[in-house]
Amino acid sequence: MGLQAETTTFTLDNMGRFLCNTLQEAIDSTTVTVAGRSRGFDVIVIGGGTFGAVIASRLLLNDETHSRRILVLESGPFVLPEHFQNLPYLGIGPPDWRVPWDSHPALGYAGLLFAIGGRSLAWGGWSPQMLHQEFKNWPPSVVAALENTYFQQSSDQIGATDSNDFIYGRLHTALRRQLFDGLAVPGKAPHALALAALPDHPAVRYAGLEATGDLAVAAGAASGGSTTTTGPAEVSDDELRRFLGLRPTDATSRAQMLNLMKLEAPLAVQTRTEPGDFPINKFSAVPELIKVARVAGVEAGGIDAQGDARKRLMIVPKVSVLDIITETQADNWVRVTGVRVKDTDGLEKVISLAPTSNGHQSAVVVALGTIESTRLAINTFKDSLAGRAAQRMGKNLIAHLRSNLTIRVPVTSLTSLPASTQTSLQASALFVKGKATVAGEDRLFHLQITASGLNKLGTDSEAELFKKIPDTEQMDSMLRATDTHVVITLRGIGEMTPQNPDSFVRLSPTRTENSRPTAEVTLADVKTRTSNSAQSNVDKQTWDAMDALADEVALILANGQSFEILGAKGGSVPMPAGATVADMRTQHPYDDRRDPEGSTHHDAGTLWMGDNVATSVTNEFGRIHDTTNCYVDAPALFPSLGSPNPMLTGVALSRRTADMLEKNVLPRAIVRPPAPGFTALFDGTVASFKKWKLAGVANSPQSFAFLNGELASYGSSDFSLLYYAAKAFDDFHLKLQFRVFDPANCNSGVFVRFLDPLQRLPDGLKTRAGNEGAPVNSNPAWNAVFSGFEVQIDDNARGDVNKDYYGRRPEPDRLYKNRTGAIYKIQAGDLIIQTGGHDVTVQHYTPGPPTRAGVWMQYDIAATGNHYEVTLTDTETGVSQLTTTFDNTDTERGIAKINGAPAGFIGIQSYPNSPIAFRDIWIK
Repeated sequence: MGLQAETTTFTLDNMGRFLCNTLQEAIDSTTVTVAGRSRGFDVIVIGGGTFGAVIASRLLLNDETHSRRILVLESGPFVLPEHFQNLPYLGIGPPDWRVPWDSHPALGYAGLLFAIGGRSLAWGGWSPQMLHQEFKNWPPSVVAALENTYFQQSSDQIGATDSNDFIYGRLHTALRRQLFDGLAVPGKAPHALALAALPDHPAVRYAGLEATGDLAVAAGAASGGSTTTTGPAEVSDDELRRFLGLRPTDATSRAQMLNLMKLEAPLAVQTRTEPGDFPINKFSAVPELIKVARVAGVEAGGIDAQGDARKRLMIVPKVSVLDIITETQADNWVRVTGVRVKDTDGLEKVISLAPTSNGHQSAVVVALGTIESTRLAINTFKDSLAGRAAQRMGKNLIAHLRSNLTIRVPVTSLTSLPASTQTSLQASALFVKGKATVAGEDRLFHLQITASGLNKLGTDSEAELFKKIPDTEQMDSMLRATDTHVVITLRGIGEMTPQNPDSFVRLSPTRTENSRPTAEVTLADVKTRTSNSAQSNVDKQTWDAMDALADEVALILANGQSFEILGAKGGSVPMPAGATVADMRTQHPYDDRRDPEGSTHHDAGTLWMGDNVATSVTNEFGRIHDTTNCYVDAPALFPSLGSPNPMLTGVALSRRTADMLEKNVLPRAIVRPPAPGFTALFDGTVASFKKWKLAGVANSPQSFAFLNGELASYGSSDFSLLYYAAKAFDDFHLKLQFRVFDPANCNSGVFVRFLDPLQRLPDGLKTRAGNEGAPVNSNPAWNAVFSGFEVQIDDNARGDVNKDYYGRRPEPDRLYKNRTGAIYKIQAGDLIIQTGGHDVTVQHYTPGPPTRAGVWMQYDIAATGNHYEVTLTDTETGVSQLTTTFDNTDTERGIAKINGAPAGFIGIQSYPNSPIAFRDIWIK
C-alpha cells in the first residue's frame, strides 16, 4: 500500500496526496515492468507552474495510444486547487513569492510563486490577443499557426472566448458607451488605435468554430483540442445585443455593436459553459492539471508501486532540479539523458529519460519562469553549446512598461447611466488599444480599465470586490468608491523594444543556490532613465505616449466635470472641470505613476525562437538549437512581447509544442489498419478503447491498463472482463493478438457469444451458476462464463481447484480442454488417468504452437451458426494450427441472436496474477 493522505495540524491532505507523488515513488515506478516494458519517463517537464501544467496536460490528453509517461517536477508545494479569487475571501493574498536571482532593487522584481500552478494562481486574467503587427521577429510559420488555430484553442481553454458575462450592469454599460462615444470624436484620444482597425472580439471572430475541449478528451475522445469548423457563422444582431447587455429594441447599428465589443475586457473568466459542465471561473492551470492527474490515477488503478508504474502522469512537488544531464553525440549535437534533482532531505538523485524507441525519443521540457529557464539553460549548455546557441542565451530580456492612473469621478459625469433603484455594488472592466509611431515604427500599448461604484461600501464590500475586479492589487483604490462617485483605474501596459543590449540574464559571479550559480538579471531601467541605448530611448517615448492615452481616456470618462486623481502626490489631487491632458501631467507627472519594469511578472525573450540557427536560441517549437530533445516552454521563447499579457500566447505555444512532440518526437504505438474486410474493435487508440467496458467486482483492482496501444491485464483478485460494449454480433470471424510475459503464470481467455454481462442472466443460466457457487451477483464477469464460451489462454492448462475430474479433485493440470486454443471446459477426449479411459470428445482439439514470453500470438476465432473454429499462429515464426473445432448443442449458451437481433458480445479476461497483453482486435 502506498503513502496515504497525511494529517497536518489543521487539514487532511487528501487533495495533495492524490494529485502528487513523492520523488521516491516516481523513481521507484521506473524500476517496475508493465506488460513487458520498463516504465521510464518519456517526458520530464521541469516546472509545474502555468505553462508546465498546460503542456503536461496537453501531452497526456493528446496521447491517443497511451504510449508515454510524463513527469512534472515542481520546486514548490501544492497550495491551492484553483485561482485564489475563485475561493472564499479570507483577507489574505496568494502564496508567498520569492526572488531566486540577483537584480537591482529599483527593478522591483516580485519573483516567482513557488507552487503548483505558479503565477496562474494569482494573475489578473487580462488576455488580449497579440495583433499581427506585434509579432516582431517571430517566425512566420508560428504566427500563422497561432492566428489560424492556436489562439482560438487557447482562448477557449482559458475562458477568454466569450464575452464577459460576469461583468455587466448599468455602470459597465454606461462607461462603455461613454468611452465609445469619446473615442469616436476626432482628436480626443489621438493615441488610441481606431476600433475599426482591431480584429473582432473572440466571441464574434470564432463564431462557428468549436474547439474540442481537452476535458472531452479526458472522457475518451480521440484527439485533444483540435479545432473543427461548424460555420462560418455570423453572430446575429440579437446575439450582439445580448453580449453587450443592450435591450432587444436598442437601435445601435451592427457596425457600432461590433466596435463596442472590442472595448470589452478580454478576461480569462468563464462563468457559463456547456450544459452539464461547471465553469472554470478565473483561469488557473491547476484545475486542468488536477483533472488530468485524476484521469491518470483512475487509469492506473492503484497507488502502490505497480499502480504508480501504470500511471501515465506523475507530479512531484518540492523537488529542485539541479542540472539537466546531457551527452554530446558523434555529430556534435547534444542529447538530454535525464535530470539531477535534490529532494526535501537534501539528497541528490538522477532521473533518467526513457531510451530511444522505434525512431522516436524522449524529451525534457524546461517550463520554469523566463529567468529561471534561462539560468538552467545557460548552466547546462554553456560548455556543450559554446559558440553556438549558448552564446545568445540570456540576451533579449524584455518585459512591459506599466503605469497606473486612478481617478474618482462623480456619477453625474456618466451621461449614459440609466436610472435604477438597484443598490448592489457595480463593477466594470474595459480595454483600449493604443499606439505611437516612434523611430519610424508603430509601438503598441493598451489600457486595462477597471471601475467600481454606485453603492456605499459596507463591511462586506471588500469580499465582494475581491470577486469582481480583475486585479486585486487595485482593491484599496476601488474601496474608495461611493454611491455618488465611481473609482476608475486605468492601467497602461506597453511593449518594450527587443534586443536591448542593456537587458540580459547571465550567471551570477558571486551568488549560488544548491552549489550552482543563480541568475543575475539586468533590465534596461527606462523608468529612471539610466539606460540610454537606442532601444531604451524608443521605450521612453512609447511610455510617454501610453501615459498620454491614459490621460485622454480619463478625461473622456470625467466628461468635463471636476474629479480627483487618487494616489497623486501621496494622497489625492482635485482636478477642475474642463481639465486638460497638460493639466493632468502637471498635477500627476508620468514618473509618479510608473511601476518598475521588473514588477509586471511578464519577463520574456531570453531564449527566443527563430528560423535562423545563427541568430536565435530555439527553433519554432522551442527546441534549443543543436540539441535533439531539449525544449523550452515559457515566454522566454518570445522574440518580442507586444503589449498583451503572455498568458494567451504562452498557452497557445504550449499546445502547439505539445502537438508537435506527440506527432513527431515522442514514442508512440504503431496503429495497424485491420486486415481487408475486417473492422477494428480495438486498434490501440483512445477512440476504439472508449467502446469497451469493464465488468467485474465493484472497485476491484483486477482490471486492464490501456498502455502503448495495448490492453494489459493486471491484478490479483477475482477475474474481470473487458468487453466490446458498442455492438453485439451473431456470426463472426475474430482476429486478435496476445502475448504472455511469464510462462509460469499466463492464464487468460477470449470470451465470445456471451450475453450483455451487465444484464441479469436468464433463470436457467443463473441456476447453473448458483449450483456451481459462481458469484454472478457480485461479479458480472461470471455472466460471460455461463452464457458464452471462452477460448482459453494457458499453456500450463492449470486444473481448476474447485472442479472434480471423474472423482479426482482438484482437477489435474495439462488437460486439453483447459489449454491454449481450446474452448474452455468443453470436453476434448482427455485421458482419465485413474481409469485409463478418455473423456468424451465434444471439441476436437490439437495443440498449437507454444506461447513464448514477449512473442505476439494470433487467434482467429470463427463462429458460424453453432460451429466454432479456433486457429493459433505464432506471428514471429509463422507456425499456425487449427486448434479446435466445436459444434455447440447447448441451447442456452452461445446465443447468436435474440428476436432476430445479434446478441453475442466479445470480451477478454483479466485473470489474477497472470499479466497478458492484447492488441489488434478485428472482426468481420
